[in-house]
Amino acid sequence: MPDTEAAKQHLLPEGRVINHSVFKLDQYDEKAAPRYTIEIAYEQGVLDDFWNACLDAADAKWGEGASEDDTLIIPFMDGDVMKEKREAKGKSGDAYGGMQVLRASTQFNKDGIQGAEGGIQVFAADTSEIGIANQGEFYQGCMAKIAVTINTYVSEGKHGNPDQNAISFYLSAVQKVGDGEKLVTSSDRSGLFKPVAGGKKDGAEKAATGGRKKRA
Repeated sequence: MPDTEAAKQHLLPEGRVINHSVFKLDQYDEKAAPRYTIEIAYEQGVLDDFWNACLDAADAKWGEGASEDDTLIIPFMDGDVMKEKREAKGKSGDAYGGMQVLRASTQFNKDGIQGAEGGIQVFAADTSEIGIANQGEFYQGCMAKIAVTINTYVSEGKHGNPDQNAISFYLSAVQKVGDGEKLVTSSDRSGLFKPVAGGKKDGAEKAATGGRKKRA
């Protein structure tokens, strides 16, 4: 079982929300437990202090020098690499370019119940709560801070690979601190459409002509 630096909460600097599922449990893999998740992009260097905290956590767990082990897994992702991978699949990667990306998650809702619906704690800039009813205020592209704990565990090797010491981040709460350009995600189909002049009138005229257009 993972060991958690349970008492220490880290409030991370401001970053841009790229993806999130903080109001609804997300199950990206049928074998994985459903989780509340967030992915945030940061300017280079912003997370340097937190990186050092991760190294300290590794030494505290596995002994002095563990932080210098090249096989230690710390999930700070290179935004340029992620950008290239997305663009290779025909997707936009602009939000990742030049950034450092971090993911955090939790199985617990805001009431501390594992695997339960209800979302985690999400706050506005004035610390008022953003609930499910007004979840549209917290969107992909807005600016936010997150509170996390550092989790140290041993990642089991697969396909003959050795086990590795690893770190992950448990998500505690989120605060929206500013607006930003909204990102269109795979669950947002609005980018497929354009405004239609005349609205319902145009639709009515098309219906009157029989609906289906004949091939030329």
